[in-house]
Amino acid sequence: MFRFKYLFLTVAAIALPACGAEAGSPSDTTAVQTSEKTQSVSSAPKWNVIEDSSHLKFSAKQEGEAFTGDFTVFKADINFDPENLGASSVTVTVPLKQVDAGTGDRNSTLPGAAWFSTKKFPEAVYTSSDISQSSDGEYLAKGILMLKGKDQPLELPFSLIIESGRAVMTSNVILDRTNWSVGEDPWNTDEWVSKNVTLDILITATKS
Repeated sequence: MFRFKYLFLTVAAIALPACGAEAGSPSDTTAVQTSEKTQSVSSAPKWNVIEDSSHLKFSAKQEGEAFTGDFTVFKADINFDPENLGASSVTVTVPLKQVDAGTGDRNSTLPGAAWFSTKKFPEAVYTSSDISQSSDGEYLAKGILMLKGKDQPLELPFSLIIESGRAVMTSNVILDRTNWSVGEDPWNTDEWVSKNVTLDILITATKS
């Protein structure tokens, strides 16, 4: 009787953990969640930017006079699904030396150390961390803008129209250039060049 009881307990001790694992152990649950997350992330389609129908412009004031500029080259990696914003993301890379600010003087000054410092920091990179949609249909991308060695949060409200596999995104946002040390002393006030800069973004893209 003693031997039978001992044998029964031993078998039970071996079998119970196995049964628990089959019922859904923490490791199994984690694996399922990871798999679901991977599938979600990969479900947003990629979009290809149509360069001739897109622009990344900016406007500011110099000595009280308004001027506009244009980053003539940029790259946008876009994965977007309006039905799955949790899986959507965007990364925009801008070569800062490729800038046209309207005059030869501004064009030669902006790449310098006091402004973009392109020799040390040749690119600006915006990476989204969250994309949401409001009740009125407008979108908001929250992310980080890395510019001149500084990572600062930047929110981009935008409108979006998607028709027949073609998307048109527009955004206007005001940022303070001094948050990224763009325009160092004596240019870090509004006296000569406005601290506030307006970004005018137009992205036209087609689904891959």
